[in-house]
Amino acid sequence: MYHIAITVLIIFNLIILPVHGNSQTKAIFSETSLTLEQDGTVYLTIDSPEQIGGIQFSLEYDTNKLSLGKPVISESNQHFTIYSGMDSNLINVVAFSLEGGELDLSSPVLMIPLSAKGEYLGSTELMVKDFILSSPGGNKINLKITAGEIFILPELPKKFKLTQNYPNPFNSETVIRYDLPEDAIIKLSIYNVLGQKIRVLEDGILSAGFHAAVWDGKDENGKPLSSGEYIFSLKVGVNAHSMKMVLLR
Repeated sequence: MYHIAITVLIIFNLIILPVHGNSQTKAIFSETSLTLEQDGTVYLTIDSPEQIGGIQFSLEYDTNKLSLGKPVISESNQHFTIYSGMDSNLINVVAFSLEGGELDLSSPVLMIPLSAKGEYLGSTELMVKDFILSSPGGNKINLKITAGEIFILPELPKKFKLTQNYPNPFNSETVIRYDLPEDAIIKLSIYNVLGQKIRVLEDGILSAGFHAAVWDGKDENGKPLSSGEYIFSLKVGVNAHSMKMVLLR
């Protein structure tokens, strides 16, 4: 299987044509939390105004801390073929449609299982190498790539918890902490007292674990907001939880 994956990678590289357009495509590897006894999953989400016909990337990781499993394509993208191969501290992945179909981007496109290795506790990261997206016609697509940290914890939260921001009141920045007992689709937003949304801090799938987001008292355009009372709202699935906080300039 390893040799097949490498062969396909080479062929796939050859058919990619020059970069097409100025897309605002984003490829996001989620952060995840796991323990020495409980495995985790990294989700790859792609947000793109263009059609995606192929994916190719490599991930570098610390083999003393993590063990990566075989990537799995999502249920909505079973028309795509996925190959993967391990090479020392790298995992190489390629996915494409033999029929020239396009990727369904409505949910994470693939998942990578991982487990803790040894007795290490703390954070580590996946380094994304040579990430390429192509259109069904073979054109390379411009994109921005982000990857979250991997947290290896003594234990995972037993229940959901949203904590009052600290400090509160605050001047320059404040931290909002929340615990997720399981993987969830979340959205953390800031509103003014009139109910107008002014900033989104988190939006997407997060793994079970202890999470924190920092707000610097600015809106989506980076403009500092005036003193006053604001609301942070965390939506988890279909449920929403909100708390008030005070900004003092």
